[in-house]
Amino acid sequence: MTAQPNRLRQFGRQLRSIGTAVGGAVACASAAEAGKRPSRSALTAVGIDADAYYGIGRD
Repeated sequence: MTAQPNRLRQFGRQLRSIGTAVGGAVACASAAEAGKRPSRSALTAVGIDADAYYGIGRD
């Protein structure tokens, strides 16, 4: 009977992870549409290295 709570925790973590990724994508899209830079946390949630992103266009 100990397998059931463990599965529920794992499922909850997966849902949170998906929610975080979708939220980051929405935040990045909103910032891009407004002509602003997305936050570091939004970029990280989507899987983009924030330092590399902010370094684009610099010589």
